Amino acid sequence: MDYSTVEIREKNILALRSFLLEGPEAWVPLQDELQVDDETAAGYMSLLFCAFEVAMRRKFAPTYTVGQIVRFVADLRIAAGEDADLIDPLIAEDMVRRAVDAPALKATVPDDLTAALNAEVFILLYLVAEMDLDRAGLEQFIEEVIAYTEQWLAARREASTAPSS
Repeated sequence: MDYSTVEIREKNILALRSFLLEGPEAWVPLQDELQVDDETAAGYMSLLFCAFEVAMRRKFAPTYTVGQIVRFVADLRIAAGEDADLIDPLIAEDMVRRAVDAPALKATVPDDLTAALNAEVFILLYLVAEMDLDRAGLEQFIEEVIAYTEQWLAARREASTAPSS
């Protein structure tokens, strides 16, 4: 992906806010608008990914144990009830470990974009519900996500323009 043209637009932020307040159903009416082109879609997906990362870091910062991560994924799947099968435990644990810079899994993690997106969405909504944010807290979380996303995109842009050795 060429991140040089990806921007966080107001409609991306509004979509994220709706998603966090109302869940995945809120995204459906915005889907056509957010998928106009790759850059618009990438702006929203970048915000979603970074919201996941910020939420994970809030949950496990400044310290954690690998056991806490494993337990978190198990608790998450228990909370999912009938939808637990939608959350691949290896993919979910790998995503959590990556978000908090934990040691990588020794097991081979399946390369399944749909399963990764399912885990990301479920974990993010689970953590936001767990945070029990009021309106001001949600806005603070979104501002933190926007700032983190801007830094993340800047790093991607820099990496794509750096000369390869």
